[in-house]
Amino acid sequence: MRYKRLPFDWMPATLDWIPDDLPHPPLCAAANRKLDGLTPRVVPAVYFPNDGLIRNESTTIAYLLDERHADRLAVPRDPAVAFCSHLLEDMADEWLVKIAFLYRWGHEEDAAFKSRIVTGEFLGGYYSRAVLDKAAKHFASRQQSRMRLVGATAENAAMIMMSFDRLLKAMDRLSDNATFIFGASPTLADFGFYGQLQSLAADPTPWASMRGAAPGVFPYLQLLEDSSGIETQELSLLDIGAATADLLRIVVDIYLPYLRANERALAGNEPSFAFEVDGLRYVQEPFKYHAKCYRVLREKFSALNPGARSQVEAVLGSTEFLLS
Repeated sequence: MRYKRLPFDWMPATLDWIPDDLPHPPLCAAANRKLDGLTPRVVPAVYFPNDGLIRNESTTIAYLLDERHADRLAVPRDPAVAFCSHLLEDMADEWLVKIAFLYRWGHEEDAAFKSRIVTGEFLGGYYSRAVLDKAAKHFASRQQSRMRLVGATAENAAMIMMSFDRLLKAMDRLSDNATFIFGASPTLADFGFYGQLQSLAADPTPWASMRGAAPGVFPYLQLLEDSSGIETQELSLLDIGAATADLLRIVVDIYLPYLRANERALAGNEPSFAFEVDGLRYVQEPFKYHAKCYRVLREKFSALNPGARSQVEAVLGSTEFLLS
């Protein structure tokens, strides 16, 4: 919203996580009323006051904002860059969240620290320390109960942390050839990465890892915090540097195999699926939404014109998982 120079109100919303024995904060009441009937009940959600439209799911919101406010696009005009940007944003939404979940809710220090910040924002002041402690513990317990659903388990930790290490190495070198992932102006991919990396940078354990292994990530996040002063530029896959190529290799090596294994498990009505990368094993129950993500990626790849498709194939190296 800042990048697009659109005025907006930021309103915290509690949705359905507050139990009856805790106060329901008036700060969230207005947002909760506007979100009545929202399905699924997940955030972020954007309310468009001109027509009363409410949309959630960050990718859907980004495309809708571009459709309504086309002067500063998040989705690049170049179809090859647009596809690769969507590919990275999808990985950020659906795989990087596993990294964030594993660190935040799998480490007691991080869970205690962040749950107090999140619930403190929701409560909005005028609460006792006892109320904050109770709300924080309840919220942390709620999130930790979802770790298996997300796949952020001890069994999967080695692969998740390997992917984080690869991500940090690439992001730390991004400024060697560019300001943002695809060049001089941000795209959908950057905003997807921002959401997850900013979260990780605010938690004690991953913050320490990022500070030691990838200090270059912090100025990148600072630029994205308010990119309203960044002018949009035409972008081309022919101009990307090694860091961006490395990010796309993570998609090819880890994220797309994950999506295909998940889809095959759903098709076979299997209770779980597994896949391996570099000798590391990942196991999870199938997740229907990720089958939709996979289908959309393949449809977008299939719709590319021959020139754009050739550029994408050259950058990815392998498009096997986008054809099957």
